Amino acid sequence: MDAAHKPVILTYHSISDGHSPLEISPALFVEQMEWLKANARVVPLADLCGMLFAGDSFPPRTVILTFDDGFRNFYSAAAPVLARFGFPATVFLPTSFLGRTNAWPGQPSWVAPQPLMDWAQIRELAEQGIAFGSHSVTHPDLTSLANAELKQELEKSKQEIESQTSRHADFFCFPYGRWNLEVKDAARYFYDGACSTGAGVVELDADPFALPRVDAHYVRSPAWFRRLFTRSFEAYITARRMIRLLRGKPEGTYARIQKPGAMRGIP
Repeated sequence: MDAAHKPVILTYHSISDGHSPLEISPALFVEQMEWLKANARVVPLADLCGMLFAGDSFPPRTVILTFDDGFRNFYSAAAPVLARFGFPATVFLPTSFLGRTNAWPGQPSWVAPQPLMDWAQIRELAEQGIAFGSHSVTHPDLTSLANAELKQELEKSKQEIESQTSRHADFFCFPYGRWNLEVKDAARYFYDGACSTGAGVVELDADPFALPRVDAHYVRSPAWFRRLFTRSFEAYITARRMIRLLRGKPEGTYARIQKPGAMRGIP
């Protein structure tokens, strides 16, 4: 499959001025969305997972937009831009921290506290067509939890998002990118797909419950962003993935596709 037919899932965090790897400036975000409008096909995450499960080939130059953590600046800086261009997006929410900040236990010391959206803002955006998925309840390392705690993190967050928005929460994102087979199986029981932090483009045999993504930090350079659908970009992202592995960062993997609801061990 040529590079143009391999979808790219972009990962954003905070749309704000700053030098943290989690921050992309509002001006750069607008510039990137303008390029996508002219050069790509932006589709919902649900469409991509549907194609994977059906075994369909991917349309060329396909992009999916995801946002982790539910920062308040998504409401003020990102959502108006997405609305202007008519782009769908999925925002992954750590439900117990909404209306507060991203100061959950285990947060690296270099990450500055920033406010997250509240439920009123989320409901407003849901009415406008933004999709919301779960990033768990308390943003823990799910691989360290007992089965009952894992189930609560997955199930309770989904229930609250659906109750607050009156919309389905069909997708999950692993906190810190950490998962193992038990965690992935649990996600499969409750959700239709899950995103990892594994750096890569989406192949036809990609696992819908450990989807690779491209962090926006890797494409701050306009030159790399404009190469999204090229072999040189694939090589670049593969190199970034290897660097992450050498540094011991959590990664997703490709695995045999399984249908939703096939999870073992969660009643």
